[in-house]
Amino acid sequence: MFKILNIKELENTLLKDSTLDDIRGGKPEVHVPGKHLTADDVRHDISVLARYLIRVYVGWPVHNDIIKRKILTKLTKAYKSAHDMTANELFESLKGVIEQIPDNHISLVFNKVHASTKTQRPHKDVGKNFAGRQAVKHKLRDDNVAIIGFNAMLKNDEFRDAIIKFQNNELTKSKALIIDLRGNSGGNSFYSDKFAFFLCGKQIDSAKKIYVRTTTEAKKIQAMSQPNASWATIPTSEKLELWKTGSSFEIDKKQAYMKPIFILTDEHTGSSAEMFLLRMVHHPMVTVVGDNSAGMEVYGNMCHGFLPHSNITVSVGMNYRILEYDDFELRGYKPQIKCAEGVDAMDLALATLAKDSIIKTNNLEK
Repeated sequence: MFKILNIKELENTLLKDSTLDDIRGGKPEVHVPGKHLTADDVRHDISVLARYLIRVYVGWPVHNDIIKRKILTKLTKAYKSAHDMTANELFESLKGVIEQIPDNHISLVFNKVHASTKTQRPHKDVGKNFAGRQAVKHKLRDDNVAIIGFNAMLKNDEFRDAIIKFQNNELTKSKALIIDLRGNSGGNSFYSDKFAFFLCGKQIDSAKKIYVRTTTEAKKIQAMSQPNASWATIPTSEKLELWKTGSSFEIDKKQAYMKPIFILTDEHTGSSAEMFLLRMVHHPMVTVVGDNSAGMEVYGNMCHGFLPHSNITVSVGMNYRILEYDDFELRGYKPQIKCAEGVDAMDLALATLAKDSIIKTNNLEK
């Protein structure tokens, strides 16, 4: 009679052909699609991928057994049927594994092809980011509405200086603010978080709790990928370890920008752009306009490694965040004003602002 293996038995089967030494941080210099792999090479790479998922990835202890079994079953099937193939053929066979994981960050990358979760919402066109191809762009309209668009979140002097210039000039003369996050899939949150703190008058947390993975494998790749991570001193553990507890969710109204703020989002607003968004939604003057954000914030702070024979790049999250919103991953933040297909969120925000101004003026005249 055929025995159905439990989760732990499936994990042990896949892990037996790899060790801690196979965990290699960073990204390979080159991908060679036609590189020949023997059956032993394939089995070894699959075992190493399993080690990244089971022993490094912060989401593994969080996902339920149904998801784990789907992933492990696919990996086990590929492992047992291993044969000579090219590196690209191995990548194509492993794409389906990653696609089962409800995490918008985790991915495999090979030869400029990116494999990630296949659960995607239907696209809704709510307009293009005001910044265009620039990382950040800002202006003050003739009606004194200040606009700043972030096409990406960066940590460099140019990005920082643009925000400071905006704060010291256009924002001081404005009667309202529009922040465009459409198409912004994230980056580095350092300066965008500082901008959120400026607008809120104090530091605001985006998550209630943040956990980290600190197995021996996770600690090894963390030391290689993010040696200065502030959770590096947390001891090795087989369990998820609490790193931070959010405690600041109320703005300082005396220091904050207390004029109407509209934030524009769409299905591509994710990662550190969502981190900015989830800080700003605590501001009582904020209205979000557009479409649901990506849902790319529960898992994050990525580390990168690669499989030893195929050089397939593996990217997995090191942080697990408990947010104020259930089922956020893949679903995102729902705007207060949702745009219909083809309606530009910028136009709708400006129209809403103009309408509110007319109503306010009429009430004052009564």
